[in-house]
Amino acid sequence: MKNLLVKGGLAALPGETEPRLMDIRIKGGSIKELAPMLRPEEGEEILDAAGMEVFPGAIDPHVHFDEPGFTHREDFFHGTSAAARGGVSTVIDMPCTSLPPVTSRARLDKKLSAMGRQAVVDYALFGGLSGLSIDEALAMDMEELAPEVVGFKCYFVSAMDTFTALNHYDFKRAVKRAAELGRPLLLHAEDASYVKAAEKAMKARSLEAGRAASWDDYADSRPEDAEKLAVMAAVILAGPYADSLHIVHAGTSEAAKLAAAAGASCETCPHYLAFSRDDFAQKGSALKTAPPVKSRGEADKLWTLLADGSISFAASDHAPAPEQEKHTGSVWSDYGGIPGTGTLFPYLYSEGYKKGRLDLATFLSVTSGAAAKRYGLSGRKAAIKPGMDADLMFMDPAGSYTVKGGELLSKGNITPFNGMELKGSVRLTLVRGATIWDAEEARKAGRAEAGILANPGYGKQLKWGY
Repeated sequence: MKNLLVKGGLAALPGETEPRLMDIRIKGGSIKELAPMLRPEEGEEILDAAGMEVFPGAIDPHVHFDEPGFTHREDFFHGTSAAARGGVSTVIDMPCTSLPPVTSRARLDKKLSAMGRQAVVDYALFGGLSGLSIDEALAMDMEELAPEVVGFKCYFVSAMDTFTALNHYDFKRAVKRAAELGRPLLLHAEDASYVKAAEKAMKARSLEAGRAASWDDYADSRPEDAEKLAVMAAVILAGPYADSLHIVHAGTSEAAKLAAAAGASCETCPHYLAFSRDDFAQKGSALKTAPPVKSRGEADKLWTLLADGSISFAASDHAPAPEQEKHTGSVWSDYGGIPGTGTLFPYLYSEGYKKGRLDLATFLSVTSGAAAKRYGLSGRKAAIKPGMDADLMFMDPAGSYTVKGGELLSKGNITPFNGMELKGSVRLTLVRGATIWDAEEARKAGRAEAGILANPGYGKQLKWGY
């Protein structure tokens, strides 16, 4: 591995209110020294970062890379390539969208075997808790999985036959067990009773009106109240273990407030910050996720909660699908998921940091620091300081980036962000000192794929306490 001296960049350092002019010495994949002026050592490669802002590599703590079982949608090579292009140096993959889902140690081993050596950025994994095997999980599987995973994921409402929702009784038992094992329990928080009844009613509404189902029907089947009810139940059931609860992809501000007030953590996603249900009229299924984006005005409230720390961090919920699954002709059967890992950091940089919604310290926490702490990775990840992994991302603040779905490097290219122009441009992404993404190489070759310089398998699995 090359020794590297980063010269002349504006580094986003812990505790600072503005990026500082700082040289960064990298040896053996780690940051060894920081100073305003460092002299090159013999054999050291120089990276000229003049004019660039240098950030810790972003962490995307919620991706669905679908391997094994659904690799027509995404796989680890394409997913991590898309992440690197967007400045993400670490991803955490969900357990539910693979076959078999990761609900036991044996199934985790099958996933790791199927993945092979494909990742180009570092990754961690979540274990899963399904209603199909909750008794086995509580008796044995959670304990066996805990050393290999950074948390456990469950649902209150699920459309997956292979990964079913937990009832309230089993959830209460699960959050206690997760706390005992020192791992957070992640919850997809929509109330099953509400969603199932509302979906039935909305389907009947369109039939009675003699029309095809509309996006209003879909949004009305999973409204703000469905999230609020689920989070309210979750924090009551978690009780003294609420600090082990994490609410994923919150799109409703009042639900996020409920979580924060109880001591649980919470995440949101760029699509909830950027769009409302009114945008379905133009975006259609490109915007479909579960939970869906909410009423106009919720985005501003979510930004406020992100800025004051009530929402701990942002994640992409990256879950792409091909054309034939995204555009089926029905709002009910169109696949719910978007490719987001490549737009996570660029969007937050442009619309959060550069627009003054997030100060530097909050921006660093939202894009890397808080997730690293929540998932046991903060010993080596998410800060520019000696002893940390040299996961660095170089932004050209004078540049711009127009999102083009076909150039995301994901297997999925249907994104609601298509055509959006963002301030700043990701020039380089380093993982443990190695250049993974180089925008100049992509430009010279005339194709985005040429910007990925790492071989598949460079990325390594991270575990709690790394």
